[in-house]
Amino acid sequence: MRQSELDMTAQIFAATERLMAEGGLHNLSMHKIARAANISAGTIYIYFKNKDELLMQFAQYVFSQFTQAIERNRDETRPYFEQYRQIWWNIWLFLKDNPMIVVNLNQYQSLPHFYEVCMELEPQSYWNRFCQNAIKDQVICDLPSHILFSLGLKSAVHLSVDCHFFKQQLSDEMLEDVIARTWRAIQK
Repeated sequence: MRQSELDMTAQIFAATERLMAEGGLHNLSMHKIARAANISAGTIYIYFKNKDELLMQFAQYVFSQFTQAIERNRDETRPYFEQYRQIWWNIWLFLKDNPMIVVNLNQYQSLPHFYEVCMELEPQSYWNRFCQNAIKDQVICDLPSHILFSLGLKSAVHLSVDCHFFKQQLSDEMLEDVIARTWRAIQK
């Protein structure tokens, strides 16, 4: 895609995300998305042939944003706990900086093909490689990476949601304690 096409796609995805937060996935239409993106209804069809294609590519976009956030400051030479800690903080900070994503978490799960997209892209993810290496080195439990994610890193997601919706503040010390405890949950 040319740069302008990437910009237009980002504009359409931003509008999709805003509309999902305001009215839910079930209220989305190509016309509403185009209007929210400040483009004509016909223009959106230049980029996406239909709503299903738009939502599938949007699911890929969301997964890609999340995996890019996880990989920030990646250093696979550091001890496994330090790598895990960095990933946990990356998720926490990404969600803190992107409250629209927190608001839409349940909506994402309802996106058509969302689980298929996740299952397709997950094997190449940094988290999956981290798990495979840590399992091979007998540092963490020999469980699938999505289960290890649920036992460990998903705490960052859940706490972000709670803090956003219940207007809670958690100290860094408390979060460090959560990181240590969830690490112990996945250790061998």
